[in-house]
Amino acid sequence: MIVPMKKAKLVVMKDDKERLLQSLQKAGVFMPIPLPDGEPADDAAQEEALLQRAQKSLSLIKRFREKEGLARELTIVGEDDFVNLDPRSQEMLSEIEGIDSRIAELEAENRALAEQMNYFLPWRDLDIKLSDLSKTKHTIFHTGFIKAGKKEDLQLAVLEAGGEIKELGTGPEGLAFIFVNYIQDDASVMEKAKAMGFIEVSLPQTERFPAEIISEKEEMIKNNREEIEKLRERLASIAKEAEKIEVLNDQLATIGELKKAPVKNLLETVYLEGWVRSDQTDEFKKAIDRATDLYDLELTDPAPEDKPPTVTKNNKFVTPFEAITDMFSRPSLNDIDPNPAMSFWFWIIFGMMMGDVGYGVLMFAVFFALIKLRKPKGDGLKLYKLLLYSSITTVFWGVMFGSYFGYTWNPILLEPMKDLTFYLNFSLMIGAFHVITGVIAAAYANIKKGNWLDALFDQFSWVLVILGIVIWVLPGFLADPKLAFLLRYKTVGMALAITGAAIILLTAGRSKKGIFGKLFGGLLSLYNITGYASDILSYSRIMALSLSTAIIAYVMNLLAEMVMGGFFGYIIAVLIYLIGHIFNLVMGLLSAYVHDSRLQYIEFFGKFYEGGGEKFVPLSYKLKYIDRIKDQDANQQEVY
Repeated sequence: MIVPMKKAKLVVMKDDKERLLQSLQKAGVFMPIPLPDGEPADDAAQEEALLQRAQKSLSLIKRFREKEGLARELTIVGEDDFVNLDPRSQEMLSEIEGIDSRIAELEAENRALAEQMNYFLPWRDLDIKLSDLSKTKHTIFHTGFIKAGKKEDLQLAVLEAGGEIKELGTGPEGLAFIFVNYIQDDASVMEKAKAMGFIEVSLPQTERFPAEIISEKEEMIKNNREEIEKLRERLASIAKEAEKIEVLNDQLATIGELKKAPVKNLLETVYLEGWVRSDQTDEFKKAIDRATDLYDLELTDPAPEDKPPTVTKNNKFVTPFEAITDMFSRPSLNDIDPNPAMSFWFWIIFGMMMGDVGYGVLMFAVFFALIKLRKPKGDGLKLYKLLLYSSITTVFWGVMFGSYFGYTWNPILLEPMKDLTFYLNFSLMIGAFHVITGVIAAAYANIKKGNWLDALFDQFSWVLVILGIVIWVLPGFLADPKLAFLLRYKTVGMALAITGAAIILLTAGRSKKGIFGKLFGGLLSLYNITGYASDILSYSRIMALSLSTAIIAYVMNLLAEMVMGGFFGYIIAVLIYLIGHIFNLVMGLLSAYVHDSRLQYIEFFGKFYEGGGEKFVPLSYKLKYIDRIKDQDANQQEVY
């Protein structure tokens, strides 16, 4: 159900403002709204900057943290510890940032050293100090590179002129050479060398050998790496206390949310306005009373021009399925809550699409274990519960189809890969009843608004048409012997369809002027039967997805049976079973979730649901990492 909202207008003394906001945040039942000329309670820039630092620090130490086991421990923090920032946590941020900065500096230095070292590597075997390569009275030294294919030509040119040449290492430009020419022959030798593609380089003039320079750079890189390793070990040590930074993250997010709460400062008082769920007004008043006994509070119903947020409240079964609706759009004030009806049909159709006892049992075991061990919260918990509940219908339809990990045994209703006509027929009938539910939901919405005639003429008439056609036409059209019993009610179906069509024909044009307008309005409305037919045909995807799951399971079983025999054969067969069925289960879950959701969004919601509602987001603790705030005098606040 959609919970009605109350608009709260609250005035308190300025001295009580901080205590009031803290009390309201602790209660988590009041959603403040921006006001004309309103202002935040305080500037939250400092907290937001610190929050960004905390998030960055958590990201930096993430890879140094020990891998979390399958079972997750809840993070529970006392209220006193939560409201008071731990100075050690902020010191840890500064230390992490300093270490990260130093590591970045050392890594940049190592890259520069590596480039310098690589420059000298081709000249490592040069047994002359670089300062000795300068021009003498009679000779000139040259250092440079040439392609391997030209080295013999270069050597010949130098030696023919009476010079000396030595091959050293290899660089990116080719082979490294050093040679010396007599001054009078140098010009002609160099002309030939350049024609061969010789690239001359100038080495720095220093009283050192290249090998010494390279060794020095290597030692510096080694020392830097050792320092980096020590710094990373320190990060690993800090990572053991990462929970402190996680708590700080939630503390800062909570403080920032509090400071950004919109208020309006008056001369001696503070004015707040916002929304409260009608079923939480008592908790709201208690939260105010805990902060101050001097206040003025007015609770009213929303005015026509107001746009209150919407929040749904359902039982434990329906609540997880609210995530499906929220992915589409939240209900608006003009809507009825679609979740009770949608949850039932999503549950039924999901099980049909999976339709295997073995997969259903496996789903139940996996998602039950994940809920108990991983202790998810929020939308993650809703998704796990949705899939856990859907495992029940997967088992049920698996029994109906006689499917057990792809093996068929004693099908009760049908065998998907054999009874194709019946399965298609059955899927379309499921679709017809799903669409009828959507039409009835639209009628219910009209009745709630007092539009009884609209519900009768525009919705119930179509229920008669669709139901009548299902009984009258569908079984005979598909010639399915398993549904032959419906042919006994063919006359009833015909009567229902004709009655519904007559109501539409006579009433659909009631808002038109003139006899022709009313008549043609009815005829045009009857044309909508094509739209309903198209919607119902979409439910053939139930059979298609169920068949795909069954066929893949059958193929995996067949492949495994083909390789059975001997020790290694059985090992390979087991691997095929495991990998094949796990793959099929995962793909089946994904396909069923997506296509089942599509049927809800288009074929079901399209009949009555508008959406577009705003989410109810009360002022509350912002707990991303903390699971529970332990309060000594009140209920523990948890995030689900």
